[in-house]
Amino acid sequence: MVGRRAYDLMYRTWAPWEGGPRSELVRLVTSGRIPPGRAIDLGCGSGANSIFLAAHGFDVTGVDYSPVGLEKARRATPPSLSVSWLVGDLTAASIPAVSGTFDLLVDYSVLDDLRGPARDAMAATVLRLSHPGSVFVLWCFYDEIPWWKRRGGRFPGLAVGEEQRLFGSSFDIERLPEPAAGSGFACFVMTRA
Repeated sequence: MVGRRAYDLMYRTWAPWEGGPRSELVRLVTSGRIPPGRAIDLGCGSGANSIFLAAHGFDVTGVDYSPVGLEKARRATPPSLSVSWLVGDLTAASIPAVSGTFDLLVDYSVLDDLRGPARDAMAATVLRLSHPGSVFVLWCFYDEIPWWKRRGGRFPGLAVGEEQRLFGSSFDIERLPEPAAGSGFACFVMTRA
């Protein structure tokens, strides 16, 4: 996992993942598949997904461990919207100021950046913050990433089936058709049983 200082530096200069809300999340919300409710954006960064959810009627908490990313998120939030921006470690046993469970949990490429016990600890956080019927949207680097493999390495995304190991005992798991299998990416919609 990249350290906090590296993330802070990227948020000060250029973070390649920044942009608008992610297309999969937009489709799930605007189609009505995921109705408004209490949402938490795990690793919210500069806040695009959180702000989108707030604009669509969700009560949103955005958590990140980069104070620089969170400051960008605060500045980007329109005055008409309310989002709770919190510094927190998603692998810790608790996140200060976060209580209860959420109807929607969103992770765009945090879990897949963690290794070993940290990955299991974040999965425990997802379980702790969800209740029966909660939806967890997980976008991740998945399996062998073709462009990374050509460079001679293996990117440490989720291995095929790891989503089942981490969440299968508590969530019904659906892989969305996009991003396509073989692309090196995946988006899962998981519903807590």
